[in-house]
Amino acid sequence: MYFDLMSSSSAAKLCLFVTVAFLLKSVECASECTARDGDSKAVLVGRLPQTCDASTAGNLYYSPVSKRLTLCDGLSWVHIGASASVVSNKPGSYHNPISSCSALRGNGQQTQSGTYWMKPPTHTQNIPFQIYCDFNLRPNGCALVWKHSYYQVTPNDNMRTFSTFDKPCIDLSDGWCNMANKQQIEGHEQVTAAYHYGTVVYAYRGDRNRQLGKGTQWQGAILNNPIKITDHCSSDNGVAPEPENGNHAIPGITFDKANPGDYVRNCDTDRYGNSGGDCRWLNCFLPSHISKTTSRTQMTVAIYLC
Repeated sequence: MYFDLMSSSSAAKLCLFVTVAFLLKSVECASECTARDGDSKAVLVGRLPQTCDASTAGNLYYSPVSKRLTLCDGLSWVHIGASASVVSNKPGSYHNPISSCSALRGNGQQTQSGTYWMKPPTHTQNIPFQIYCDFNLRPNGCALVWKHSYYQVTPNDNMRTFSTFDKPCIDLSDGWCNMANKQQIEGHEQVTAAYHYGTVVYAYRGDRNRQLGKGTQWQGAILNNPIKITDHCSSDNGVAPEPENGNHAIPGITFDKANPGDYVRNCDTDRYGNSGGDCRWLNCFLPSHISKTTSRTQMTVAIYLC
């Protein structure tokens, strides 16, 4: 039972939502369970998996927490529902994509952080794509173009900040993402932020680095003229995060937060390069109001363009 949500009528989309919602109300699950129809497609209740590809295309997931349906279209997860973008012509919907996150504010509408459809003027393909817009870090909004949850995923070259591999950045859940062509995102600022289970621990902004996402240039993640947005670290408070290039690091993944300008010795995220051990938060130390553990615990670093 595969539905092409991009080409079907609005009535058909709403009918799909109502039908699946009715089906799900009859399914009672304490954790994850599956309700199947006559073919191989499934409606699942529970946690959304990280993988969406041809093998899971057409599968629907329902979250009892957010009360939202999500569809795998073969490439990425698409949120659907009565107020979702695929059944709406509001700015940020599939049929009315935004040119940038700040364009939502320009429309004068109430904005909140979340996933929107975007098609920048410089976009090489005439097809909108989904992206996460954050409106908490900067007033006009920032587009998420990279993230990495350290020691929760196995690092590889696709995950580097300069990788040409495209994995849509649609939310801040644990995992990783990378926008292949970061240059098409509008904006003059670049933000690096670190999260602990979704809570911002520190965030710094700088002038946009035009090397970000180019070639093999890990230096693109360096913030030019960094300024603190917020910093809750107990150690090295006020020191901006920087990418690392030493033997301990994987350039384009590893970051540090100590000794500005020293890109070869320090570590605040990982020692992926020489398997030297976990160093998450060791140049920050989490405060007690965020975590009972000061270091070596969950950490996600994200890069935004604003």
